[in-house]
Amino acid sequence: MKKDKGRFRWQIRSKFQVKVLLSILVPVVVFSVITNIVISALLGRQLLEKREEIEMGYLSVIYSYLEDVKGNLDILALTAENSSAVQKILKKSDLDSVEAKSDALEAQNILAAYLSGSSINDYIEEMIVLNRYGVRISATSTEEMLGTEQILASRMFTMHFDGKERIGVAESVIDVGETRLIYAYPLDMAENRYIYMELNTSLVMDMLIPYAESANIIVEYTGESGQAWYSSETARQMHEKSEGGTRYEINSRTFEPFGLKLSVISKKSLYSGDTASILYILAVTVILVICIGITVSRRLSSRITGPLRMLTDHISGQINAKYLTTDPSIEEGEDEIAEIGKAFNRLVRHINGLIKAQKKMYEQKQELEMNALQAQINPHFLYNTLDSVRWMAVIQKANGIADTVMSLENLLRNMAKGAGDKITLREELSLAQDYVNLQQVRYMEIFDYICDVPEEYMDYMIVKMTMQPVIENAILHGIVPTGTYGEIKVGIRETEKDLYISIEDNGTGVDGKEFQNLVKNRKNKNGMSGIGVANVDERLGMMYGKKYGLIFEGEKGRFARVIIHIPKEKSEDTDV
Repeated sequence: MKKDKGRFRWQIRSKFQVKVLLSILVPVVVFSVITNIVISALLGRQLLEKREEIEMGYLSVIYSYLEDVKGNLDILALTAENSSAVQKILKKSDLDSVEAKSDALEAQNILAAYLSGSSINDYIEEMIVLNRYGVRISATSTEEMLGTEQILASRMFTMHFDGKERIGVAESVIDVGETRLIYAYPLDMAENRYIYMELNTSLVMDMLIPYAESANIIVEYTGESGQAWYSSETARQMHEKSEGGTRYEINSRTFEPFGLKLSVISKKSLYSGDTASILYILAVTVILVICIGITVSRRLSSRITGPLRMLTDHISGQINAKYLTTDPSIEEGEDEIAEIGKAFNRLVRHINGLIKAQKKMYEQKQELEMNALQAQINPHFLYNTLDSVRWMAVIQKANGIADTVMSLENLLRNMAKGAGDKITLREELSLAQDYVNLQQVRYMEIFDYICDVPEEYMDYMIVKMTMQPVIENAILHGIVPTGTYGEIKVGIRETEKDLYISIEDNGTGVDGKEFQNLVKNRKNKNGMSGIGVANVDERLGMMYGKKYGLIFEGEKGRFARVIIHIPKEKSEDTDV
């Protein structure tokens, strides 16, 4: 037996030591290897991201510059379009008269003034405003021999021209063979009026000069010409290599108005530094981790296996024990194992408490069953007694007493079943009739009860004991206080989805809002059902929803009416 315990303890110690050693060494060694390999890549990645951020900043600056160029072109077009002098000339079909030539000179001077004030004046080779009649005004030194038809036949006008501005790289109409940035804009398509400008592509080259030493930027035209501009010769070479398959990092952004693609090319390399140094640091780290892990695991195993063995022995002993017991020794210490011991002792005490509570609940259950059996006997005794009295009245031919006792017996039987179930309107009206019979005996028939509910509504469902508290309220607070003979009428109407059951008395009468406030403040707990009208309203709202319940109407001194608003719901035993 001692040998078995010793072997068991040695197994616990050895297994735990191996687990501790592996749990320390494996994660740390793996972590060290991964971190040493990845750290250089992370640093390289950070540099790449920083460089990418800077390069995208370059592209943003160039993009903004192109937006400014586009904005200046639009401004020139709009000013030409809004100039009355220009519009006046473009409406003419020729410039043969002296007055027309004078007006053309004035318009040309205005366009020249607009052009000279523009920041891109140095790059605009030609600026012409023209119509299809051959009338044109030039703000630059255009050759007079150039025909209007040549401009209107250029690619910027003929290729997919849909009435919107066209900007792009194309062959110059003015200087054949030259590549220009062409801007064509319809001032008035219906009247055949246009503005045409040619910009020197040196605009793009001059834009890239500041970046010749700092970034390899490429500006490419995405149209048919395939034109490209480079910030440096290095950028050109890298672009050609990237197209040949060499791996480079390319960040691009497109400027749609000009059809230009802006790109920055850079070499892509994650690793930097001396790889041998990284491997040396990795090897030293792994050796140190293994040595420290072995030392720590041996110390941990010796301090933890002892309390674990005590805890294991105690838990094993509870398996076959008749009664669960606690052991204070497994709670000694402040470490997690001691917390496990405390938790186990608390569990044992809780289980013992549950066993005692279950035993007590079983005893209470038996006692409640006996009380329920006794409570069931008492109502049956009362019903049997009332039934005997009724038959005595029948034998003695006292029919009024027999009917009264029968109504009381029916009411008591139904109230004993509770007021939360749904019954048919037929059953609810029967209960109301029994209650009215009793009240007519009590008050010596000082009122008539008139029920005008057609047979077609009798199978609809209603919450039990809904009408009795309303009728009771009509008798006690409507008819009786008048001291005169009165009537209580029950009627019904329907809509597509709802029923409205009205109970009206011609007693003291009360205003509708005052009636509602009186009912809410009058908690009738002394009536036959002990429910009260206010509680009926609450029950209907909880059963069917807030839109349903009681509606109060009335007029002071004339009548009071309560309308029961419920949804249509047929009995399951009846076809809808």
